[in-house]
Amino acid sequence: MPERFFARSEKKGSAAVAMIVSLSVLLWLGGMLTRLMGTETDTAINFRDGIAAQYMAEAGLRRALVVLYNSGNPSGLTENISRDGLTGSYRITSAAEGASLRVRSVGQVGAAKRSVSVLVAISLQPDPGLPLTELSVLGWGN
Repeated sequence: MPERFFARSEKKGSAAVAMIVSLSVLLWLGGMLTRLMGTETDTAINFRDGIAAQYMAEAGLRRALVVLYNSGNPSGLTENISRDGLTGSYRITSAAEGASLRVRSVGQVGAAKRSVSVLVAISLQPDPGLPLTELSVLGWGN
């Protein structure tokens, strides 16, 4: 009779071991799923910030062209913009390239930065009925 008793007790422990192993596997899978979701969220945020930075750079460049048309050199123009929970900024620089002017705008939202530039030719208008200056965009690019 003692032999049967020992044989039964060995089988009871195997269920506990199987349960611990299966719970460990499930916990590991849950942790990996949580990590994967965090990575996907970070990727989506970086993508959104990159697109917003591109639009910020383009907005800064358009603002620089208005300043250039109205009053002269827009170099050093900066602006911080906050809308719909996103905060970003752009910074304008300009440099002469021959007879033209290269105006560059760098937009930043979060960690994302994007740059856009335009090559502009400026000419003075001698007629009193026309604006003082005329801008000709020679090239637009990154």
